[in-house]
Amino acid sequence: MHERYYVMLEERFVANHFKEARERYDNLMSTAPHILQRVPLGHIASYLGITQETLSRIRTKA
Repeated sequence: MHERYYVMLEERFVANHFKEARERYDNLMSTAPHILQRVPLGHIASYLGITQETLSRIRTKA
């Protein structure tokens, strides 16, 4: 079980450091699409490491 969580943590680390903002958003939406209804956009932007303005631009292009 610890190995599984370690792998998930490492995947998140790699995703946040080596992927573009759009790719991070797409990955979040594919793994947890319900998150937009439960979490404020400011928190989502912070989790993705982007500004709210960038998140807004990404969402309008989707």
